[in-house]
Amino acid sequence: MSDFDSALARCGTLDEDVLGRPWPFRGRPMDVRYALYRTLEDAQEVYVRVSAGAHPESRRILALAQHAFGGLRGLLAGLPGALLDKAPSTGEWPIREVLAHMLAVEQRYALQTRYAVDRTDADPMRIPDNRMPPTAPAPIAGEVGVVLARLAEARAETNRLLGDVAPAAMTRPTVWVGHDVDVRFRLHRFAAHVVEHTIQCEKALLALGWRQTEGRLIARRLAAVVGEIEGLGATAEAGEIEARLAERLASVQP
Repeated sequence: MSDFDSALARCGTLDEDVLGRPWPFRGRPMDVRYALYRTLEDAQEVYVRVSAGAHPESRRILALAQHAFGGLRGLLAGLPGALLDKAPSTGEWPIREVLAHMLAVEQRYALQTRYAVDRTDADPMRIPDNRMPPTAPAPIAGEVGVVLARLAEARAETNRLLGDVAPAAMTRPTVWVGHDVDVRFRLHRFAAHVVEHTIQCEKALLALGWRQTEGRLIARRLAAVVGEIEGLGATAEAGEIEARLAERLASVQP
């Protein structure tokens, strides 16, 4: 588990009693709640500056997927293993299976979209399924931090493959579930798919009787903004915000 995931998990333990404890800011008393919101404000300041730069359209689109992944990361960081593997109802996927599906689709989308950018007009419209990762992969072993790390790696690979698509290639034709679409359409699918299954995870956790603390709710917003900063290529700036959160939490007594 990364230091940022550990910090997000710690945020997930903070409810109203802890959030109301004193926390100093610029020599004046505030509360722990503001320590989280101040970190969100720091992230917003960085995002406004970074997003004002010149970025390819494909990177801006994929930054939305990284924003969505940040929200998922904030939701699940520190989740107990029992909740990771328990089905919310008969026939429904446990969260571990949802995440395995998300990993497989992330990889498949990236390969098909890159192929659409690179192929010639004489090539087939899409990569045959027998040359693609399986749509129903085996669940990823390990605690939730390990699983999220695998997803993070896949997202980083997508950003590497597709973060600098030439403007003319954005309208290259391709196919998605039988529909004639273009590269731009497929790029927007990354974020939508992450959001779709984040909501599925939220519904599963609610059915299992688990609730999000106020600290986790704040941390999810922060992780989403940090994700978008990272998605725009400002990884050093994102890392500074992550470290600031960890440092501020270190001053909060358990």
